[in-house]
Amino acid sequence: MATRKQSRNQQVRKTPTPAVPDPGNARTDDVPAAFDPVSDPDPGLAPDAMEQYFAKMYRAECTPLSPDEAESVWQAVDEAVTGLRTLLARFVFVLEEHEHLAEACTNPEAITSLFVESMLPRQSGGKAAALLPALAEWKSELAEFRAGLTEFYAGPKSADRRACEKMWQQSISLLMRYPASTLKVLEWYHVVSSCCSNPTPGSAGLLSSRLMPDSALCMETFRAMKTHFDRLENLRQRILYSHLRLVISIASQNCPQSQQLIDVIQEGNIGLVKALDRFDYKLGHKFSTYATWWIRHEVMKAVARQFRVIRIPGHMIATISRINRAEQMFVKRFGVEPTVDDLARELDMPKARIHAIRQMARQQISLQAPLRPGSPDDSDLTQEDRLASISDNGDFDPEKHLTFQFLRDIVHQAVGGLSEREQKYLNMRFGLDGCDPKSIREIAAVFNLSRERIRQIENTVFKKIRLRYPELASCWQDLLD
Repeated sequence: MATRKQSRNQQVRKTPTPAVPDPGNARTDDVPAAFDPVSDPDPGLAPDAMEQYFAKMYRAECTPLSPDEAESVWQAVDEAVTGLRTLLARFVFVLEEHEHLAEACTNPEAITSLFVESMLPRQSGGKAAALLPALAEWKSELAEFRAGLTEFYAGPKSADRRACEKMWQQSISLLMRYPASTLKVLEWYHVVSSCCSNPTPGSAGLLSSRLMPDSALCMETFRAMKTHFDRLENLRQRILYSHLRLVISIASQNCPQSQQLIDVIQEGNIGLVKALDRFDYKLGHKFSTYATWWIRHEVMKAVARQFRVIRIPGHMIATISRINRAEQMFVKRFGVEPTVDDLARELDMPKARIHAIRQMARQQISLQAPLRPGSPDDSDLTQEDRLASISDNGDFDPEKHLTFQFLRDIVHQAVGGLSEREQKYLNMRFGLDGCDPKSIREIAAVFNLSRERIRQIENTVFKKIRLRYPELASCWQDLLD
């Protein structure tokens, strides 16, 4: 047993990016509800998150579903969601929420995102835009029925179970005409759960007006909903765990060297959950095909957000990738690196824009980065060590040098607004042109003026600088010091 476990661990270390196996050869083991591939470490493995994560991928819990298993799981998911819809139709606030959904549908894209596309009426010819007038009429029916249901709950007939069942059937048939998305169903369930699980003394009136006045019937409905919800969560976990290998495959292909693969995998898992929330299996698509886009989208978005110290917008990331691809294609065709002119012709883009994008695409280097990554010699040296060695071996101080350059540029900016005679005086007096500074006596001899007149010129120049550039007065004094 020990030998088999050691060989399993060695296999995990050698193949850190397992390919997605064929679903047809998958095993049929069930997934435990409490399984977590990261927070459930194996004491026999080294305390490394990646090794633990990949070790789980080779176990039965995360094996992909076969086509028959996937079909049965998705049918069970649809039954659980339908059960939640049926029970939610009893609550007044759900009718009001459907009215808000109908009001929010101002374009065809909103209809397909807020409602289940496969369950929409087919008399529209398959076009969501044709449903906009019908949704307005449906909203009016919802408002009218909501008023009637509120009046029914407030009257004596609400104690009759048969009468309640009749009203609930009408509510179900009305809401199922345009079924809301699974995301909305889960959101409304959590609203009911928060009201029924942790009721407060002052929430009785809110419960009676928003849910139903009979607290016993309300709790009975909530318990039935919780049964459907727990079953739905187990099914969703089974689907998620069976596609974790797909996340690893996509994340390993798009992970930059500067990021940890485990972080990129977690971003891909977020995309997998989003795909599960939005997938409609009745449209006939495979979930893995649909989830691939969401996983890659979340991974690329996380890389663009976290890969750089200075964030670059997503559209600029796409433009940078386009330029990089053009450079690679040019090298393959001609065997030389392209110039800016070559890229401008290939991409039909101004040269100034290409130059600016190239400057933007440059990466910042950390002071703690290795001096020569991948080299066995001096592998512990960093950029900070190199700067420190330059400072220790001579009088050069990078910080003081950059500060001096900054101050010199500011002073040259101020001097540029003076007359030619005043500029010549300042250059001679303070050595701004690189020459040694001269005394007032030497400057007076050059200009054939008295020393008092030279002092007056100096005061006049300083006043001009202070008036024109008041923010540069402190910088000027720092340079003189």
